[in-house]
Amino acid sequence: MRKGRYVVVVAVAVALLLAGTQSAWALDRFLIGARGAGMAGANVACVNDTTAQYYNPAAFGFMVEERKKDTDPGNFAWDTNMGLGYRVHENLGKLLDDLSKIDITELGANDIQNETDLQNLTKAAEFISRLDDKGNAISVDGNAGTGVRINNFAIGVRAMYQASARVATVDIANLGIGVNIAGLNTDINAVTLTGDDGLTSLFTGAQVTQLTTAGLNAASIQQLDFAARQAGVSSGSTELQQAVDMLGSVATATASATGGEIENNTTSAVLEGFGVYEIPISYGRALNEHVSIGGNLKIMKGKVYGTEMIVFKNDSGDIMKEADENYKETTTFGLDLGVMAKYGKFSYGLVGRNLNSPKFDGPTVNARVFNDVTIDPQVTAGVAYLPWNGLVLECDYDLTKSETGLPGYDTKNLSLGVEWMLMRILSLRGGMYDNMEESDIGWVYTAGVGINLPWVSLEVAGAMSSDKSDYDGDSIPEESRVTAQLSIGF
Repeated sequence: MRKGRYVVVVAVAVALLLAGTQSAWALDRFLIGARGAGMAGANVACVNDTTAQYYNPAAFGFMVEERKKDTDPGNFAWDTNMGLGYRVHENLGKLLDDLSKIDITELGANDIQNETDLQNLTKAAEFISRLDDKGNAISVDGNAGTGVRINNFAIGVRAMYQASARVATVDIANLGIGVNIAGLNTDINAVTLTGDDGLTSLFTGAQVTQLTTAGLNAASIQQLDFAARQAGVSSGSTELQQAVDMLGSVATATASATGGEIENNTTSAVLEGFGVYEIPISYGRALNEHVSIGGNLKIMKGKVYGTEMIVFKNDSGDIMKEADENYKETTTFGLDLGVMAKYGKFSYGLVGRNLNSPKFDGPTVNARVFNDVTIDPQVTAGVAYLPWNGLVLECDYDLTKSETGLPGYDTKNLSLGVEWMLMRILSLRGGMYDNMEESDIGWVYTAGVGINLPWVSLEVAGAMSSDKSDYDGDSIPEESRVTAQLSIGF
């Protein structure tokens, strides 16, 4: 069996799986519409189009009262918008990038043949054993919708979807690294390492004992110690212990009459997704020139997706097909309420979404029960400052946190946005937001532009995190998204 090659096969298979299935579920805060997205989602106190169905339906009340002002949105409006985004969580991007750098062409044709093979074995041991660390995942989200407003009434059709992929379990024993412990020791000892000092200075006494118990002899352990040092593994690190655990499991499997073969590998990936389709019916009413209230009654159809697949028994195409087929659908309703107040140059907003906590049943797939999805109420407050006509500055803050499909990963955003309208034709937007509940992704910066023609406007927006992740040799933002919108109003 080609030992070193199968170590890389594990890495490549897992990388291809995740790259081909960037999906997961969670209903946290979305950036709906290009104006809101360009302003980092800070729209609760200043929204002025049909995306008020999401940001704050109380705005519909003021849209009637302001017909004759310069900011008048008119009696009729229609818009359609869509957005896409992704997040790379924790260290997954770097791990996949590091795994991709293990060159399969430099491995010997049979077993462990040279110094590079042994170094790759120790590096792969560390990288693979960390793939299922808590929080390592890739997630994507998308939204699309259209809405029609007549005076202070609106009706829309909106869809929001989030999905994630993560490695659930890593089988570090069945990697095809030979079937004979004596042969494994022989192969490791036969490699000549440049500058070998003959010492075992990286592994602790307990780690040496662990490897010895697994069947490796003293010479093999010394070789692995030096190869790990060459690979840059740090003494006393969690990564070193993870590498020792994997090497010990490999050695134990090769010493067994069964196990060790790649065909027995049980490395698995879990894909989870949640999509909700809404038909919101909205109404806003201004109580006076300062205060407006509004709400949405929504028909909601949700699909909870889930599947767990053995990596080495399915290719990524099969996994995506099965994930798309395994879901459970639930139809229910939702309730949103909002309030907006305007005094002088300030506007204030407060919105509560899904106040009735709509619930959607999870599927059971291959004896694995996937959790039901309950959309907990989301409450967001915002304040906007309009120093002069055409300039808006807003700050929004989520008063509640939103759980997501990644275990232990929550969202609670602080959003800052600005809009500057030039001669009523060109709108420039910018902003930044940060998830105050997690530290894996830092500030995300947004920008957008709108072209406003008579009765028609076209708007686009994008977002990019300041933190970067390495993948396939390139540095990419850990979070990024894009949004576009077409609107008609008169």
